[in-house]
Amino acid sequence: MRTTEPSMVQLQAISTGNLDAPFDMINLIKYRAVAIYKSESENLKGRTGREAYSEYTKVAFPKIMELGGSLAYRGSCDHQFVGDESQDYDELIVVRYPSRRAYLGMFNSPEYQAAIMHRKAGLEFRVLHESNP
Repeated sequence: MRTTEPSMVQLQAISTGNLDAPFDMINLIKYRAVAIYKSESENLKGRTGREAYSEYTKVAFPKIMELGGSLAYRGSCDHQFVGDESQDYDELIVVRYPSRRAYLGMFNSPEYQAAIMHRKAGLEFRVLHESNP
C-alpha cells in the first residue's frame, strides 16, 4: 500500500528497538504534481507537491538539527536504472538521528505534527527505511 504516514504497528516497532542507538532514515520520495490539502483555502494557493513538502521541511529540518541530528544526503533521483515504474522516486533523503528516543520526541512534538499536513499534501507516497550505520 502506498502511503505517506507510518502505521501504528510501524511506530510501535521503531519504539521497541534500542531507544538510545543512533540510526539513519532513508527516505524515498515521490511528489505530487499539485499539492492536495484537506483545506480548500490551502488548495487555492496552488502549490506544487515540492512546494508543499518544502513547507514541511521548514519545520522538520530545524527540529532534526535541534535534537542533534543531521541531513546526511539529499539528492534527486534523475535516472531509474533498475526497477519498474512503480519504484520511480523523485528524491532520496538520508537523515541521521542521534537516537530513536530523539526521533520519537520530534515526531510527537506539536510543531512537527502541525507540519505533517504539508507532507501529506505534497507527497504521492514515500518509503522509509531505518538503517543502522
